[in-house]
Amino acid sequence: MRNVRWMIVVLLLAAGNLPATSLAAAAIRLELSNDVILSSDNQFTNGTSLIVTSGDANSLEDTKGTPAFGKRLVSWGIPDKPGLTYRESWVFGQNMQTPAEIEKRELITNDVPYGGFLGWGNSFYGFDDKRFFGAQWLIGWVGEQALAEQSQKAVHAVLGGNDPAGWDNQLDFEPVLNGYLGAKRRIYWHPWFDVALAGDLAVGNFFTFVQPGLEFRFGDRPTGFHIVPDPIGRGMDYDAKSLVAGGSHLYASVTLRATYFAWVMAREGNLLVDNEWTDTNSIRMNRTVGQAIIGLHWEGQRFGAHLSLWLSTETVDDFNLPTSEDPRNSFGSFMAEYRF
Repeated sequence: MRNVRWMIVVLLLAAGNLPATSLAAAAIRLELSNDVILSSDNQFTNGTSLIVTSGDANSLEDTKGTPAFGKRLVSWGIPDKPGLTYRESWVFGQNMQTPAEIEKRELITNDVPYGGFLGWGNSFYGFDDKRFFGAQWLIGWVGEQALAEQSQKAVHAVLGGNDPAGWDNQLDFEPVLNGYLGAKRRIYWHPWFDVALAGDLAVGNFFTFVQPGLEFRFGDRPTGFHIVPDPIGRGMDYDAKSLVAGGSHLYASVTLRATYFAWVMAREGNLLVDNEWTDTNSIRMNRTVGQAIIGLHWEGQRFGAHLSLWLSTETVDDFNLPTSEDPRNSFGSFMAEYRF
């Protein structure tokens, strides 16, 4: 463990010149999301992300410690307010989706396409126990260069699942550029219960949406806001909580969202290049989708763990779907974090 810790320290120092006095507030988090917990293997099926978060700063200008880019471009979306804690986070990850009938080799046009995404993002945000303001850039690509086929086949070979045979029909290579804005406001607080209003906006060729929501926490909560398990590209990555020295926290969360999707590559296909599935598919996506995300969180001084279940309403109309396809897009998520 000591060698791993020092490897992480060296990485952060080299990438962002993080002062040694700030290391105690930095964190690294691994996020794993999969739909196997719901006995499913269609639409979003797997996501893996590594998130590194900087130490605390008193202003956005002073945040450092991750391989940051574009801070000045997003600073207009993050107000400079006294009393806020400012951080930046870096994320690298992959996610993928498949149609339900993964054993078929031929093109399936009445179900969602095969698609993989590989990308890198950088987020910047300020928060206290009542407010949160954040922004993020994301770059990456879809297509066979995202290596989703190799990842899924390797996992299925180990676990004994069906061989996903239709990856030759996946979405074609396309670079991805996305931006995100997020804000939260605590509207009620009780010693064992609180409620916050939340709003998110995404613009880009991967996702474009507006998303109001409510966030509930129950139990012994830390200061700030809980982590919502958005697979890379689906939302902003952040760590907006502060722990009491020498203590730990165990609490539950419920996040309710209503999302209007103006564009979703995973359900509409390639935007910038021609693609056979995109040109010939017969699915109808639902542009307004509801989600309920139920979480259980434990936060210790060094380690934290988060289990979440993401439940959605129907993301596609089932008028022409294969009988094996679930028109909803639900999955489970596990996150483990280490602070140093």
